[in-house]
Amino acid sequence: MLSQPSDPPDSGTEAPRRGPGDPPADGQIAHLVDGPVDGRSARRERGRAAAVQAVVELFDTGELRPSADVVCRRAGVSSASLFRYFRTLDELYRAAFDEQIARATALARMEDLSDLSTSERIERFVAGRLDVFEVTVGVGRMARARAVDHADIARALGRARARWLRQVLIVFRPELERFDPAEVPARAAAIDAVASFEAWDLLVGARAVSRHAVERSWTTAIAALLAVL
Repeated sequence: MLSQPSDPPDSGTEAPRRGPGDPPADGQIAHLVDGPVDGRSARRERGRAAAVQAVVELFDTGELRPSADVVCRRAGVSSASLFRYFRTLDELYRAAFDEQIARATALARMEDLSDLSTSERIERFVAGRLDVFEVTVGVGRMARARAVDHADIARALGRARARWLRQVLIVFRPELERFDPAEVPARAAAIDAVASFEAWDLLVGARAVSRHAVERSWTTAIAALLAVL
């Protein structure tokens, strides 16, 4: 067994200089190994985020199945890099969908509105939904177009729709509790349908109705369904 070498005596002189052919010192090895790996990871995350953002923007323009070439040009990444980040375009589309769903969920959260009047709650509810739909328009359209033949997207869309309906039941609980319990599901579903993404997209996307006009008509319809007019 080799014995561990003892520490050299302190001679008070500098350590010998390393030549170009000498192996790197321990600290240099750590730098060579750790630094580039961290840099590669950061570049990968930046490239991945750029690709997802590019897809979201393309969805917003109405391009619901952008090609790899189109995504790469918009994101500023190579095709080889794109398919290192995502195995398939479907995986990329799903990443964009998941990111926007998370954003929509955060935007859709409403603080406790119990101290507000019915009209104030209707106003807050309508404005909140419009804010979400305006931010997630492209992914919303993509999800509805692709849910027909993509079971995972159909399931995610179903969960999102269930959350929207629960929001109606929570925000308007005081008003809904005044009705016969047998009536409540239909009234809540009608309010949810009035202020749905599909209704918004038809009004704004196909009919060019202004946000102000949508707010006014939705407010009137919801108030009527809650029998507060």
